[in-house]
Amino acid sequence: MFAKHIIQLNRRILEEGLVVLTWGNASIIDRTNSEVYIKPSGIDVHNMTEDDVSVVDLKGNLLRGKKPSVDIPTHLELYKKFPTDCIIHTHSLYCTIFAQLQQDIPCLGTTHADYFYGNIPVVDPLDGDQIDNDYEKNTGTSIVKYFTRNKINPLHVPAALIPCHGIFVWGRDDVHAMENAIVAEHIAKMAYMQHVADPICESINKTLLDKHFKRKHGKSKYYGQ
Repeated sequence: MFAKHIIQLNRRILEEGLVVLTWGNASIIDRTNSEVYIKPSGIDVHNMTEDDVSVVDLKGNLLRGKKPSVDIPTHLELYKKFPTDCIIHTHSLYCTIFAQLQQDIPCLGTTHADYFYGNIPVVDPLDGDQIDNDYEKNTGTSIVKYFTRNKINPLHVPAALIPCHGIFVWGRDDVHAMENAIVAEHIAKMAYMQHVADPICESINKTLLDKHFKRKHGKSKYYGQ
């Protein structure tokens, strides 16, 4: 089941235009068995089979399948610390522009507020030693440390930008993670275009942010069936 979902997820992010060629990857964790399923490194997702899907334990040991994505250490750090069961990493165009600018994706309107409770942050850049040694693991650690230090609930802001790199998005399951990845790129595009039109545009006010996020995600939410 998990392997099939991994194939579907990685094909979907390609179909949605969130990745180009073999860039990006998606993973799912089986918390019952402490196993993580992820796209193999550099593989063409159109030809990927369930036997190809990489399965690793939480220490990164390959249990079965092909060599995993080089980003697997980042995924593992997030699974260890965040209450998520699916992670998606992309170099989607507008999210990556903000990552390369090393700027947050600002919360400018209610479309953003419906999914993310405030800015999608760009986390701290790694120093030379962190890049040279355990780069991918340090990337995950950097996300966790940034969210912890700034008291950001990873369920309220399920995404982070990596300086000069791309975006990691997550969700409580694969459906929500995929939706968050699609929405993140859409609101990044809107924010970019809005800043082109008005470089000094203001962020959404706190009352409106609270209303839109909490009516969909809060304890007293009333959006949906």
